[in-house]
Amino acid sequence: MNMRIPCLALCLTAALAIDAAAAQPFATPHPMPYRILWTWDSWLCDPFNADSYVNEYRKLIDFMAENDYNGLIIWGFLDDRHGGEAAAKQIASYGRSRGVRILPGIGAGGYHGFSISEGTELNLVTFLRNRPDLRAIPRRATQPSGEFICLYQPGAIEWLRAGSRYLAENFEIGGVNIETNEADGIDNCEHAAAATKQEPNRLRHACSFSDMVQAVPPIFEEIRRRHPDAWITYATYQPPWWQRREDDWLLKKLPEEAIAQWNMELNVADNQPSPVKNNISLIHSGGWSYHLAPWPPTWAFTQYRCFYPNLQEAQRFAANQVRLKTNGFVVGNVGSADMPDNEIAYIAMVEFTRDPAMTIEQFSARFIARLYGERAEPLVLELMLKQPAVHRRVQQVWRNWTRAIYGRDRGVRLSAARAEDIAALKAQVALARRALEVASEDGRRRLNTIIGVLEEYRIIAEMSASAELAAMREDRQQLSAEALREVHGRLVEIARREGLPDQIYRYSRLAR
Repeated sequence: MNMRIPCLALCLTAALAIDAAAAQPFATPHPMPYRILWTWDSWLCDPFNADSYVNEYRKLIDFMAENDYNGLIIWGFLDDRHGGEAAAKQIASYGRSRGVRILPGIGAGGYHGFSISEGTELNLVTFLRNRPDLRAIPRRATQPSGEFICLYQPGAIEWLRAGSRYLAENFEIGGVNIETNEADGIDNCEHAAAATKQEPNRLRHACSFSDMVQAVPPIFEEIRRRHPDAWITYATYQPPWWQRREDDWLLKKLPEEAIAQWNMELNVADNQPSPVKNNISLIHSGGWSYHLAPWPPTWAFTQYRCFYPNLQEAQRFAANQVRLKTNGFVVGNVGSADMPDNEIAYIAMVEFTRDPAMTIEQFSARFIARLYGERAEPLVLELMLKQPAVHRRVQQVWRNWTRAIYGRDRGVRLSAARAEDIAALKAQVALARRALEVASEDGRRRLNTIIGVLEEYRIIAEMSASAELAAMREDRQQLSAEALREVHGRLVEIARREGLPDQIYRYSRLAR
């Protein structure tokens, strides 16, 4: 008998045990079964191609696996511009291999349907071109729309079933995230009249529970047929359940194992149980930062150029979830964890919901110290706690001056940052530089990213108050084309002199 074989087996068993332990470095099991990040493909991909899509989502999945997240919602899961079905298959399979469920977003009433790309009946706009009889009439419109479907006709339900079967049969998904439509996309055609009668708030709130009753069950059935343990999540938008008690009987018609996703933000109420079994809370302020340098700071609803950590908000959100007795949470507007404020916000959300009694200082000693080094930790914590207030004070100045640099919104009145806010920005840069001197190698990498963005804040704020650019603070619509070119030339000169990155702000165009 070869005695080396049992020894080898024992060694392999021990190695696997070590690997398993290393893969679960979490202090205690998380009490919430659903820990989800919510993304749009376009927030992660640049350039918008298959390599970027696959690489960026793989990086995010790795981060999630290392930090105890287990679900990733992807809106724009299928898009021919970034590899279509082949790239989506890679991401679904990779997520499964790392223990992170991939949940494609399904636009069950609008929002492109199952695929962003037109030319396939998985795309709702394309489908409705071929089936105009199924078009909805949005609640503030008078004509049928080519973007929203009437959920109260059999053909719409057949389309939902076919698309759900396609997802279930072709991808290793861990579930789906369903949105019917929202606000002005809610159908008000004759077929929906009975639904409006039974649900008086149907045309008043952002979401129709009657529409959910139409859309969720067929999707649930088709996905669960192939993936019996899939998470079927559905968006209820706002208001929270305790402000819609008159409609909650409708949600009780949904499959008991489906998961209601409430746009909870920081709302909370005591002794107000949900009408459904499984509930997750969505907060939109998880990660605000664009992370890819070529992207301009376009100041969208969900993401823009900034450094905006949210430790105290994460702590408050976590405490609210304990009071609400939710089963999990969804961090919305998620960008890359390469951006340090996104990174720490995502870690804070999962750790404060694990231990809502943990203090900010205890969190910092464990997690900020790990990322930046023990010597830098108190300085980085101070930087992160001060930054939200500084950001909010200068945000509008930065936003409007950036739009002016792009040559947009000529009618927007530009204002000067206050001297005390410019001083606060300079103090933040100085604090970050002190932390840089004592940080670990990984901490220095993160701090260099932070300093770069903080310097952009400072430069824009100082430019806004510059006497050389006083004309831009006047009514620019009254400037002649020649005067506008002259003031833009001065702006370009200052931006170059101060080192504002042209690859991001693209101000050199103004000198032409």
